[in-house]
This record gives sequence, C-alpha cells and structure tokens, in this order.
Amino acid sequence: MAPVDVLQLLHLAYHGSKDERTRATTELEAAMQSPEMGPACLLTLLRAGVEPSSPAEQSLSALLFVKNAMLHLIGDDVVTGTPGFLGEVESLLFTGMFRVSETHRRVLRACIMNLTSGFEWNYLGELMPLIDRDLSSVSVEESLGALELLYTYTKRFKTPGLEPTPLKLQVCAVLVRKLPQYVGYEDMRVYRLVFKLSECIVESGLQLTSSKEMSGAALDGLFQLMLAFPQQHYEAATAAGGTVYAEYVKCLKRIAMVSYSIINDATRRKRPAPVAKHFLQAHSAAFLSTWRQWLQLCVSSTGRRTHQKSEMYALRYVKLCTLDETLYTQHLRPHAMELVEQLLFPYMCFNEVDEEVFADEDDLADYVKYMMEESFGNAELSTRQAASNTILALLSRKKKFHDPAPLLQALLGILTAGFESADLTTAVGNARLFGFLHLLSILRKFLKEVPAIWEGQMSQVLVRYVAPFLQPSTPSVGVRCKAIVVCQRYSKAPMPSEADFASFMQMMCGLIQDADMRVRLAGIDAMCTLLEMKRARQYLTPIVVPLVEGCLEFLSKVQTTFVPLVILHLTTYFAPEMTPVMGKLAHTLVQHFLATMHDMERQEVDEGGVLGDDEVDVSMYEQAAFSADALLDAVLTVVTSCGENDAAFASVRVDALRLVKHVLQQPDNFDMMEKTLSILLHILYFSKPIPSECWELLPLIYALVDSGIGVDFFNSIEEVLDNFVSGAPAEFLGDTALMTATYKTCEKMLIGGVACVAECQMAPAQLIEAMLHTAKANTEHSGLFDPYLSQFVGLLLQSLVHPDIQAGDIRVRIWIIAALLDCFYYDAAATFNVIVQVNAYPSFFEGLLFFFRGCINEDASSSACGTSSAGGRKKKVKKDDAGEVMENLSLLTRKVTILGLSSLLAYATDPHLTTLSPPQREDFASRYLDPLTRLIQYSIFTNEATYAPRCATSEANLEKIKLGLEEDIEDCEISDEAVLGVDGGDDTVDACEDVLEDMDDSLAVAQMGLELDEGDDYESPIDEINEVEFFLNWVRMLPHLSPAAQAAAHAVLRPESDYLRASHTAERYRQLCKELETAVKEDFRKRAELTA
Repeated sequence: MAPVDVLQLLHLAYHGSKDERTRATTELEAAMQSPEMGPACLLTLLRAGVEPSSPAEQSLSALLFVKNAMLHLIGDDVVTGTPGFLGEVESLLFTGMFRVSETHRRVLRACIMNLTSGFEWNYLGELMPLIDRDLSSVSVEESLGALELLYTYTKRFKTPGLEPTPLKLQVCAVLVRKLPQYVGYEDMRVYRLVFKLSECIVESGLQLTSSKEMSGAALDGLFQLMLAFPQQHYEAATAAGGTVYAEYVKCLKRIAMVSYSIINDATRRKRPAPVAKHFLQAHSAAFLSTWRQWLQLCVSSTGRRTHQKSEMYALRYVKLCTLDETLYTQHLRPHAMELVEQLLFPYMCFNEVDEEVFADEDDLADYVKYMMEESFGNAELSTRQAASNTILALLSRKKKFHDPAPLLQALLGILTAGFESADLTTAVGNARLFGFLHLLSILRKFLKEVPAIWEGQMSQVLVRYVAPFLQPSTPSVGVRCKAIVVCQRYSKAPMPSEADFASFMQMMCGLIQDADMRVRLAGIDAMCTLLEMKRARQYLTPIVVPLVEGCLEFLSKVQTTFVPLVILHLTTYFAPEMTPVMGKLAHTLVQHFLATMHDMERQEVDEGGVLGDDEVDVSMYEQAAFSADALLDAVLTVVTSCGENDAAFASVRVDALRLVKHVLQQPDNFDMMEKTLSILLHILYFSKPIPSECWELLPLIYALVDSGIGVDFFNSIEEVLDNFVSGAPAEFLGDTALMTATYKTCEKMLIGGVACVAECQMAPAQLIEAMLHTAKANTEHSGLFDPYLSQFVGLLLQSLVHPDIQAGDIRVRIWIIAALLDCFYYDAAATFNVIVQVNAYPSFFEGLLFFFRGCINEDASSSACGTSSAGGRKKKVKKDDAGEVMENLSLLTRKVTILGLSSLLAYATDPHLTTLSPPQREDFASRYLDPLTRLIQYSIFTNEATYAPRCATSEANLEKIKLGLEEDIEDCEISDEAVLGVDGGDDTVDACEDVLEDMDDSLAVAQMGLELDEGDDYESPIDEINEVEFFLNWVRMLPHLSPAAQAAAHAVLRPESDYLRASHTAERYRQLCKELETAVKEDFRKRAELTA
C-alpha cells in the first residue's frame, strides 16, 4: 500500500461520510494488522504526525491512529521482528517531541510510554545532556518538550523496583541541581513540569532507607521552591485568569500531592525515609501554614470546582498532621475550633456541586452517583469527605497526646447553636443547615462513646433538630435528603419509649411515598439500615408492598447498589409476606441485570475501538459494575427466599435460569461467576425434579473447566454438580457421557497441573465423595457407581503420590484420603481389590497410618506439636504435618473416616465371606486392625467433644426461634486507619497482623466446635447415619471373629458405656438439627398464611 493511500484512508476514516469512514477504518486496521504492510503504514503515519508543516488536524489524526494501532493492532512480535522498525519509531518519537505542539506531544507521550513499558526503551542517555545544558539559548517550547519527555520516563521512578536505584539516584542528582534554573522562564507550564519531576524525585527518596544514598536535607532546595511558589505567583495568576490561573492551580495540586506523600511517610511508617524525617522537622509546619492559607482562599472562592484536587490533598495533609505531636499540640489543637469553623465547616455546607446534582428532579443519574459517592464514607471522593475525615482525625484518640473531649464538646455547642438559629428563608441559611446536618451525621462514632449523650439526649436531638427538616414544607430538597441521612445514621440510638420509636418509624415510612423522587430514593436508602433492626420490622410490614414497588420503579430509572440491597433485605426478612410479588420481582431484577451487563459490554467494546476517544467513563462503568453485583445478590436472595414456597419458586426459576445462562455463556464475566453459580446451586436444590433447562447448562459448566477459566472457582462448580447428583442420582450417575466428563474434570483438577487455591483442589475429592454417598443411599437403583469405582479409586491413588499434591496444602490430601475411605464405605471389597490390583498394597495403608499418626497416638502427636520450656520462657516449636492433620480434620472428615474404616474392618474380618478375596485380606487384618481401630476411636470421641457444645448452641437457637428472638445487626463504624487513608504503610500491615493474631487466639473456640465446620453446609445421606452405631455394628461382630482379631480389638477398645454416650450425643445433635429446620419452616408457613 503506497503512503498516499494510507494518508487518504486516514482522511476518509476521520472526515468521510458514514460509509466512507467505515470502509476506510476497516482497510486501515487490516493494513496495520498485516505483518508485511503494518510497519510501513505506521511509519508513514508517524512521519506525517510529527511533520510541523502538515495541517494540525491531519497530523493529530495520524498520531491518534498511530497510538491506538500500537496498542491494539500491531503485535509485539511484528515490532521486534521487523528489522530497523523499532529503532525508526523511537527516533521519530524522540525528535518529534521537539518539533510539534503541546497537543501533539500529549499523544506522542502515550506512544513513548508504550515503548518504555513494553520494549524497555531507555532514552535517558540521549536526553539528560539536553536537560543539563545551558538554557540561555533554549526556547521555552523546546525546554517544555525536553521536560515532558523526561517526565514520561521518570514517572516510572515512583513505582518501587521498576527502575534500578543507581539510575534513579544519578538522574535525581542532576535534577535537584538543575530544576530550579528552569523556573527562570516564568512560564506556568514549566513550573508545573518542574513540580511533577520534583514528585518523582521525592518518591524516589521515600523508597530509600539510608541517608548515604540520599541525605535528609538533599531536597531542601526543592521544598523551598515549592513553599515560595504559592504566594509569589498568586496575584499575577489571579489577575491573568483563564489558562494561566488554571495552570497555577495545577501547580498547587502537584505541590500538595508531594507534601501529602512525604507527610504520610513521615507520620505513618515506623521507619520513615531520611528525607521524610527531615521534612517533618524542617518543613512540615511551613507547609501546614501554606495549606491553611490556601484552603482559606479556596473556601471564599466562587469557582469551587476549579480547586477541588488541590484542596483534597491540602486537606489530607492537614489531616495527617494530627499524627505528629509537635504539629498537633503547637499548630492544630490550639486553633482547632478556628480550623473547623473557618476552613473545614464550609466544605460541609451545600455548594455548587450539590446544587447541580439537585437541579433536575427528573434526571436521577447524577443524583444516584452523588449518593453512592457520599456513602463511601472514608473514600474521600469529594472535598466534603476529605474535610469530614480531617475533623474525625482531630477527634481521634489514636495517639496519647490527642485531647479530643473539649473539641467534641465545642462542636456540639456549634451544632446546637446552628440548629436553633437555622434560617430556611435564605440560600445561605439552607446551605449552612445542610452543613450542620452533615457534621452531625459524621459524629456518630464519638457520640456513641458518651453514654449521657447517646442514651439520654440523642433521641431528643433527632426529634427537636432533625425530624422537622424531613417535612415537605422544608424548601430545600438537599436539606431534606441530608436530614434523612442523619436519621438513618442514628436510627439505632435508644428511644425513650416504644411510642417514640413508633412515631420515628412512621415518619421514616412516610418518605417512601413522598412527592419528590430524590426524597423517596433517599428513604429507600435509609431502609437498608432500618430493615436490619428487628424492632423496626413490625412497623415496616404495612409498607412492604409500596416499598417493593418503589424499588422496582427506581430500578427502571437508575443503576444503584442500595436499591437492590433494600430488595435483598426485604426478601430476607419478609419472604412470606412478599410471596405474591416474588415472580414479578425476579423478572424485573433479571431484566435490569441483563440491561446493565449490556451497558458494560458496550462500554468495553467502545474502549477497544481504535478511532476516536478510547477513554471509558470509568466512574460510570464502575457504577454499573457495582449495580450488577448488587442485583446478583438480590436475585440470589429472592431465589433462596422462595425455597419454602413451591409456587413462588416456580415463578422465579425461569428468569433466574435466563440470568445464569447469560453469564455462563460469557465466561469472561469472572467477577460475577461465583454468585451466578450460587444462584444455580439453589435452583437445583429447590427443584423437584430438575428441569431440562438446568441440564442444558451442564456443557457450559464443563467447558468452563476445560478452558481453564473455571479452575479458579471450581469449588463453586463442585457444589453445582453435587446438587445435580443428589437431585437426580439415576439420571446423572447413569449417564456415561456425563460421568466421563466428570472424570476428566476431576483428573484435570487433581493431577492436571492446575494452579488454584486449596479449596478448589479439594473440590474434586468432595465431588467424588458426594457421588459415592448418593449412590450408596439409592436403594431403587443399586450399584449406580459400580462402573466407575475402579477408575476413580485409581485417580485418587495417583493424586496422593502426585508431587504437586504432596507439596501442597495438607487439606487437599485430607480430602483425597477421605474420598478413598468413602470408597470403602461404598464397597469395601471392590475398593480393596483395586488397591491390590494396582500394587498399592500395603504402601497405601502404611502411608495412611503415617499420615494419621498424630490421631493414632495422641500423646506422641501432642509432644510433637506442643512446647518445651527453657529458662522459664516458652519456645515455639514448628508443628509437624501430623499435628496439622489433626487440626484440619472436621466433623465431616472424621465421620467419613469412621464409616470407611468400619466398613473396611468388617470386610477384612468377616468370617463368612462368600466371595473370592485376595490373600492380602488376611494379612491386612493382622497388621492393621489395631491402629485403624485407634483411628476410628479418636474420630468418634473427638466428634463427641465437638457435638456437645453444638447441642447446647442448637437448643438455645431453637428457643430463640420459638420465642421470636433475634439480635440486631451492629452498626459498622469507620476505623481510625480508614479515616486516615488507605496508604498506611506499616500501620496497615500491623492492622492485618493484628487480625491474624486474633484468628490464632480464636482457635481454641473453633476447636470447641462453636464455629463453622466445613460439613455444616453439606447435606448428604450420611447425615442420617449414626457413625458410632455404625462402628458398634462391627464391634458386636467380635464374638464371631478369630481369637487373634478379638484380642487385638479388645486391647484398643474403650468401655461400652463410652461408645453409648458418644452415640447418644451424635443422635441428639442430629435430632436438634432436624428440629431447627422444622422450626424455621413452620415459622415461614405461619407468616405466609397470614399474608394469604
């Protein structure tokens, strides 16, 4: 293709008719994707793009196409495999930065970043001499090109480890000396680049731990330059206005970012970098003063949006100053009220951003986005949130030197005065009232810590100062919505009487039918909290239907997370009452989920386009993603809530399956896959029989694993397959094609070299176990698993000796062994024969004894896992795998062990066996009866110790259900670390370590059986089997066995009374589980009858 053709096609692609644009774009993309033609075409466009004499519009179009082609069309192999191509591209990009305009340079920088990251292009050797030259004869545009080119590379310095430290130190040394000379241009664009490069230097310094590499005072010159800039240039920038002032504000933003980064390191890391330590001592107070002055100017400015980013970092800087004793005690605490009233409170007030959001009642999209952002609490997506967190930091007790009590008292005085003097007749009065309401909403955490206020006064505050502003007579909708937020935040504050609480609830319920859509939406949001309160639900029952209708109305208008959340709560707590509308609800939720998915897919396609603007509106995409996730949760809750009502479930199932099929057909929807599989899981569980629409999904599920995508959530896939097996055992286990696919799937997950978490690699063994349990219990179709037993036993044996399994999580081996023991429970004779036939006897049993040695010999295991004393101090001893096995066994795996080994002992010692058996059977009985009986015995009495406290807990829960008792969900308060920000360094790591320590501390509780067991959510035919009685069946055979077998058994067995006690405990626990299930169903039935 000739060069003229490329340029002509480019012109048509951007400026032709619709058909011409489509044809030209297709031809250009085809040319670029051709290994033979692509490089030449790209070079032609790139030369045209950096040619100063070309028309600006044409050259910019050429560069835009080059940028997108490099990202999407030309493969890396073509770039590196075409002789001279990469070098020519690099040369044109480098020289182009000094020849084209600022707009064109922006596109070139994107191309350069692609080459530096993808092809390790380092042009500093060529560029640094141009940076370090005498500037007297260099034009400002040429210097701008050089500085932009430098920043494009040095921004990589901000990522630790991306570039070698010696290179960074070498470049930083030159820049620390040279950058101050560039400000001689007195051009705001140059200043901005100087500060952007200063940020790279500072970030490089913060990665260092030794002052030998960079002394603490090394950056003093840059900090002085930053401190001097705001005041020196404010008047001139203000007078010039326009782009000059905009550039000035961008400079301030960059300085604020740098100062925030370094104060964060200085105050929040245990071992701050030398430059951060020095900054805290030498410059932090001066920067604090600078940011206070800047914020004072900003709050009095009419163009608030212009300053937002600089304000955000300035506020964060002030917030982190609360962590330093000198800054807090000398500069913040003495002036705290002045700081709050003059600098922080103005950000609480209703402003131009709020005004734009509330301007149009019919356009809810911006309002919903605003609500979602405001509800993110400590996320600091707005200056209001940043200012709020600064106030919360001032009130914190995180440090010993903090003194928040007087400040809290003073704030309460401000709030009282503000509410009592509220003036709703003026815009200023409404704006300040909005601010007072917001301030009250953020103080909940601290007010809850003062009983006299929380228990004695809070309800009066709501009634006297907040409730009046919910009324339609309040002129400002913004004030009404903020008052709703306050009521939501304080809805769990103690009320003097039930009558007061009833009045409060009546007021909140009335919002659902308010004339203003924004008020209704805010009211629906408040329901998320109210629905968590058992006390509130009796007052919500009359508005369940209007509330559902309101939710459905808003689902058709906006994408939110809280509307589906309200539906989730409604279906959780009012499922019987909502039975008549469940079908309509599911249909609407699925429709909106599919529409949201379509919107997201369209945005992804738009993002991948080569022509035009390829920047996706990330916030809109994220909002859609959050909404889709919330809708999935709501659909799942609707499905699970219909389990006790066949008619309601039937009306929901069709739409729910439509959703499941759509997601499974788009396997790249990874984030939604697990919840979707959970929906399918429950559909299968409640379906009697399983409909054909479900069976049609099985090929999609197996394809997920075949493609590798399903490997990472195979535990969810296993649960789905388990429900197919248990719901239709004859159909599933009798289908040879399905069982072949199942075997291949298990084989891939166990010995196919997959990389996944332990829970996913345990799942194949759990699936095999489920098939064995189901087949064993199916008396109508006996022997369902017989054709596959030897194949699966062989796979499990292979898995046990596979290097990946041996080196992996011990829980995987526990489950593989449990599945093998289940094979004995299914058919001990056939399984024993397979083990003999594949030459796994006696090695398998020797390995089994070694694996469970801690259980077989508890005293030896305790010695290995325990602690020894030396000099009065405990010495930590690493647990061996025997102790780890004992720790990771569960009620379920121990029960399986009892059933499997009891079956094996019964087979091995049966004196009346009529079928042929291998000679190894007699050898097995003499060698392994003693240790395997000990293992069974350990499992029985460990389970008994776990069942006993669970029985007490179950009895208490049963009594609660009968009495209608239920604990309220506690409010979740924002932690100090969350208020300070996510970039917490060592503090954040410490917080994670604290959580892990808490988990270790709770291990004793878990071992008492009061926490979840991995078998709790697993329903199986073996639930109905008393494992102790199952073992005693063999024990009662002992008188008929050989004297040697009797002697070996009696040497191990405990008194019969112990077994009877354990049997009674196991039976009692199972009975209580059944009673709990019956009580829940009966409660549902009664409520459903009342609704009918």
